[in-house]
Amino acid sequence: MGLLEEVCERMVRSLAEGDQLHVQALDFRKSLNDLVSHMLNVAIFAVKIATGMGLKPEALLRVALGGCVHDVGMVRYPPELSTGSQSLTSKQLEELRRHPEEGSKILSALGPAYKWLADVAHQEHEREDGSGYPRGLRGDQIAEIAKIVGLADIYESLTHPRPYRNRTVPVTLPHEAVKEILQAERQRFGERYLRGLITGLSAFPIGTVVRLNNGSVGRVVATSRALPLRPTLEVFRLGTGEEVSPPRLTSLAEHPLLYIAEASPAVE
Repeated sequence: MGLLEEVCERMVRSLAEGDQLHVQALDFRKSLNDLVSHMLNVAIFAVKIATGMGLKPEALLRVALGGCVHDVGMVRYPPELSTGSQSLTSKQLEELRRHPEEGSKILSALGPAYKWLADVAHQEHEREDGSGYPRGLRGDQIAEIAKIVGLADIYESLTHPRPYRNRTVPVTLPHEAVKEILQAERQRFGERYLRGLITGLSAFPIGTVVRLNNGSVGRVVATSRALPLRPTLEVFRLGTGEEVSPPRLTSLAEHPLLYIAEASPAVE
């Protein structure tokens, strides 16, 4: 585990310094849609949520490690079950719902020092109201890190293509994913975790490319916790298609008639 812990330490430091890893994790075009990419993305999002909750650096390291191995039980199943292009059958979905137990067994073999990590893998699909699986745990029966990783897992799933999801639009944009989670998951996660989601996973992290309602395209260069939907942009293309050089600095907080209509790497 030494090498993975070192990777997690670097991850936590990088996320404390800026949003580069966050933006990379959101770029689903660069995702290989494989198990490793998924777990790394979840780890990044989990650290952001935990940071929004005010967790200390040593706790953030555990969150990163938990995210990096939360789905390790999936290695016991054929890769096509998690990365195939076809929707999964009900039988396949039922089979996959056993992966938390498999992950717990794998991580428990590391010894007593990593029991907490085995618990994360076993519990990250459990929910506050008892509606999760595999054991239907509730509230404080679920480890804090497991709750954080479980929330990050949902966010990652919404913002990245998944073979089991039959959608006209393959992914949900980050700010829409946050809103969807707040609407659909409020009973399944405590308020503290949802506040961490809102605070930690900025609607438009620095580096995100967005299109405004007037057609202009720009890159987010600064965000505001008070006005998360109205960041500051460097506009590099007008709605007419004309390139702007050097880019024009535009604070949406100062332009009430402008708003972000689309946020996706594809708008470039």
